[in-house]
Amino acid sequence: MKIKPVLFSILSVFSINTYAVNPTQPISESFNIPLPASSQSIINYIAHNLSISFSVRKNFDIKTNKEEKVVDITLKNIGDSTIPISDWSIYFGLRRDIKNNITNGFSIEQQLGDIKTLTPIPNSSPIHPGESRVITFNVNYFIVSDSAVLPNWYVTSKDTHPVVIDSTKFDDPVFVKAFKSSNQLKRSSQDIVPIATPYSRFEQYKATTKQQLNNFAITPTPKLITPIQGQAIIDNSWSIVYTEKNKPKALALHKALLHELKNNTPKLTAASTAPDTKIIRLIDHDIGNEAYSLNISKNHIDLLGNDAGLFYAQISLLSLIQQHGSDLPNVIINDEPRKPYRGFLLDVARNFYKKETILRLLDQMAAYKMNTLHLHLSDDESWRLEIPSIPELTEFGATQCHDESETACLMPVLGAGPNKKTQYYSVEDYKNILKYANDRNITVIPEFDMPGHARAAILAMESRYRKLKSQGKIKEAEQFRLFDQLDTTQYKSVQLYSNNAINVCMDSSYNFVDNLITQIQKIHSTIQPLKIIHLGGDEIAGAWINSPACKKLIAINKNINSTEQLGEYFFNKVNKISSQHKLELHAYGDAFDHKNHTIRIKGNLVAQVWNSIWEWQSGGRANRLVNAGYDVILSNAPYLYLDQPQEASPQERGNPWATRFINTEKVFSFTPADIYKNIDMFQSGKKITDYDISNGILGSLPTLKPSAEKHILGIEAAVFGETIRTDDQLEYMIYPRLIAVAERAWHKAGWENIDNSAKRNKAKHLAWEEFANRLGQKELKQMDNYHIHGESIQYRLPMVGAKILNNKLVANTEYPGVGIQYSTDNGRNWLTYSNPVMITTQKSVQLRTASHQDRYGHISTINIY
Repeated sequence: MKIKPVLFSILSVFSINTYAVNPTQPISESFNIPLPASSQSIINYIAHNLSISFSVRKNFDIKTNKEEKVVDITLKNIGDSTIPISDWSIYFGLRRDIKNNITNGFSIEQQLGDIKTLTPIPNSSPIHPGESRVITFNVNYFIVSDSAVLPNWYVTSKDTHPVVIDSTKFDDPVFVKAFKSSNQLKRSSQDIVPIATPYSRFEQYKATTKQQLNNFAITPTPKLITPIQGQAIIDNSWSIVYTEKNKPKALALHKALLHELKNNTPKLTAASTAPDTKIIRLIDHDIGNEAYSLNISKNHIDLLGNDAGLFYAQISLLSLIQQHGSDLPNVIINDEPRKPYRGFLLDVARNFYKKETILRLLDQMAAYKMNTLHLHLSDDESWRLEIPSIPELTEFGATQCHDESETACLMPVLGAGPNKKTQYYSVEDYKNILKYANDRNITVIPEFDMPGHARAAILAMESRYRKLKSQGKIKEAEQFRLFDQLDTTQYKSVQLYSNNAINVCMDSSYNFVDNLITQIQKIHSTIQPLKIIHLGGDEIAGAWINSPACKKLIAINKNINSTEQLGEYFFNKVNKISSQHKLELHAYGDAFDHKNHTIRIKGNLVAQVWNSIWEWQSGGRANRLVNAGYDVILSNAPYLYLDQPQEASPQERGNPWATRFINTEKVFSFTPADIYKNIDMFQSGKKITDYDISNGILGSLPTLKPSAEKHILGIEAAVFGETIRTDDQLEYMIYPRLIAVAERAWHKAGWENIDNSAKRNKAKHLAWEEFANRLGQKELKQMDNYHIHGESIQYRLPMVGAKILNNKLVANTEYPGVGIQYSTDNGRNWLTYSNPVMITTQKSVQLRTASHQDRYGHISTINIY
């Protein structure tokens, strides 16, 4: 699952083998003459005086429409000394595959993952002061924003220390030149998704007008709201009544009300001394799992539910107080979730995020009644959780530095830079997260991806093997080894790794899994006993073909005929282990469904289905798995992968492998009750027609069996972090789209039941208009006012839509109620926009949105002719 930056194209006509630009001599011919050694002073000079720029020349040829993905790297010597031809190399991150070649005096080579090297070749010319050298080469996949280019390029040589090149030290790579032409902005000649402009945004947003919120603007929308005449006016003469059993909940409610009502906060009163009127009662009564009732009348507020239900009743009460203050409209709310599973997957393996950022996330999840945090704790790039019995997993597997042998650490991928850093959650960190989640009725599911995506674990266990072997502890060294040292299989994963699959034919691999699960259970035991383990199972890239261990296993096991069946073998084995630990096993849909063929694995299993790309003919996978007896969680990538860009613009972070963009409205429009109602367009932007469906262009689309719908447990959004390097960038990508995820996960909208697509879309838009107003006028303000564990939530502020109409600037934005500012003097002064503004002599107008905490969105410009 996860990001597909290199091997999949957006259209079947795309080629993935077009690389050569003006082919030259084979790269091996350039190394007959050894390069002279570089001194540290040369390395330092290059780092401080080599200006680097990266530009996309084209994704396709405009004249021929032929796919040609060509990029340029420009090296300019801005110092006053000559850069010599010696054995220095530049290590840089580019999330695309290349073929090794020579161009303009440099060899460019694919290393591992996103890492490439650029090295001068013998007899090429030095780079003199003021001189530029352009390196042109092909990549295998389109680039339409700077997210594919990683920062912190560094230079080093065999006998010197690496140094980061100054011109690349930016989390947002400003050294990437602007995308302007159509063959830079578009993925292919067949890409018809419009690039976002102020005018296109204006046309998109004008159908969403500002409206007054209804009296009960609670998110997610409750199932049944019955307004009652009158209101309750809360002040400090009221009491929050508690019993010894529910005292912790009453204390939590009092703390939350104190934040909202200040001096008007009701006091805490024991039930034995409570008055009969002006009381808030927490009534512990099971009316259904996670269901609750909230009854507000003039002198009584009753919250009814079980543990989770009472918590959600408090959340809804707080939401009404945030809307109305202490004067609450009387109402009876009866509410329950549509499905039991409402999740969010956070990848902390690719890039590391602070514990506090996860705690902030948990607060926001709780505010919108989400109940599952799925932590992707390991991948090829790193292992992020301390496992006391196997310390090498973090001592080695969480450490990155420049070490090409990878015996001291993992190489620094994804723009990490060469300086050594170790980043992981200690057992105490993780326990803090567990407790924080548990207090908010959120289950934490730890995931350790295997057998693919396991490079960090594999190399960590090789480090353990070498250490123990050197001590003469051979048996102990072999205990958790994950790698068959005699395996000569050549393969490359989607993320460009050639050693990332645990060998599933070795007993030591299962010793590792068993020990890992044992340790995780111990960590969870006193806070939130572990009930679910997620073991990945996705994207196994042709491993084990030449493994002696696997050849031996296939020879003696009559149920296995080829390496293609080893994935099934692995999951049968690990499912048995998890069952022995009394755990439910979750894995990605890939593990149980290959080439539209469902594998039946016995046990307590849940499939998380992400691959629902219509032209990949995988849109029927969820129904196929449900019909085969699996419980399923929907994580449809074109709707729920929040690492995708938020609009079709080069300004937006993300890698558009599943779809060109996912905005909040698209998340809101997801229909989990009938996945085929989500059929809309191909990745190119071309509308999917009934003809496409009936002629099998989308592959098999099995109908859900009667009563099988109950096996769809819910939905889970996901953020995989390859392009998301900082905590602020993470929050920018998550919010406010996660609020729309929560809405769809909890509330089944009436428009979902409408079969006629035109009528459904009309009803859906009306619902979206109300929801967009809720975001702009209420929910984003709450994120502005949140100041726990740091500053306010760094959500993405929407862009401004605008045009000039009758010499007046008219503007709007995605969420009515968000402030708009404009500047007519190139950003020196900003004015608040409230009504159309006369434009006379100005040549251009700049626009941006503004939060209540004086944060600002991206600037857009209208040129006036």
